[in-house]
Amino acid sequence: MIYTVFTTVLLLSALGFAIVAALLLLKPVMTRFFPARLQYAAWIIAGVFMLVPFWRFVSVDTERFIPEQTRTGQTETAAEEPHETAAPVIIDHTPIKYREIELAPEKRVRLMDLLAYIWLAGAGIFMLSAAASYALFLTKRRKSSLNMEGNAVLEHVKNELKIKRRIRVRTSPEVKSPMLVGALFPVIYLPMTRLTDEQLRMIFLHELTHYRRGDLLVKWFSLPVNALHWFNPMAYLFAANVNESCEIACDMAVTRNMSDDERKLYMATILDLL
Repeated sequence: MIYTVFTTVLLLSALGFAIVAALLLLKPVMTRFFPARLQYAAWIIAGVFMLVPFWRFVSVDTERFIPEQTRTGQTETAAEEPHETAAPVIIDHTPIKYREIELAPEKRVRLMDLLAYIWLAGAGIFMLSAAASYALFLTKRRKSSLNMEGNAVLEHVKNELKIKRRIRVRTSPEVKSPMLVGALFPVIYLPMTRLTDEQLRMIFLHELTHYRRGDLLVKWFSLPVNALHWFNPMAYLFAANVNESCEIACDMAVTRNMSDDERKLYMATILDLL
């Protein structure tokens, strides 16, 4: 079972390597000629191809391509010839699938099985460390922040974007730039600095656009891609580009219908807080 899963992961990783490399090569062209939302979608699709083995959902009846006489002859031959089980012989030209490593006297393990268990351990460590880091991050921010209830600017922007969900706002001295966290219970964290109502409006437009577009779920989606392909350097480039294209697409969505003065204020606010 573990061997089958691992070989599938290797195929997905090779496919992902090729797709991510192609997107990186085409990035200058895509940035120039394609809108930000399509670039964002392209990276999401790349992640889907790195997670889902589509070929396993296609069933092919191989027997219909074999002539009936050939199949009958093979069956009769198999019935006539006695089946002998020979001990496996490991030689230099043995396919890697069957090669073994001696871990101790009279204790051997197939090389591919060993690699599969190493991969599984790495994926588990990656997921556990990511979950622990995120939980620790949220706990620290929660303890060091103050709740900002009934913010009129937030409610105005929520009405503007037609968002009815309750979204809390907290301010913390440890937060250097605004951020939206919590896919199930969303919270906007603000730095503990003096902000005008116009600056707050720009910040809330940015963070609430992320919420409305489901960008938090997309960023979480990149986590299992990284965990599954932790040995593949392209997985980390994939995650970085998903995050980058997400931010650019969000900025373009926010500023699409703004006036020139509003765009200048928006960019100035975002850049100052970064």
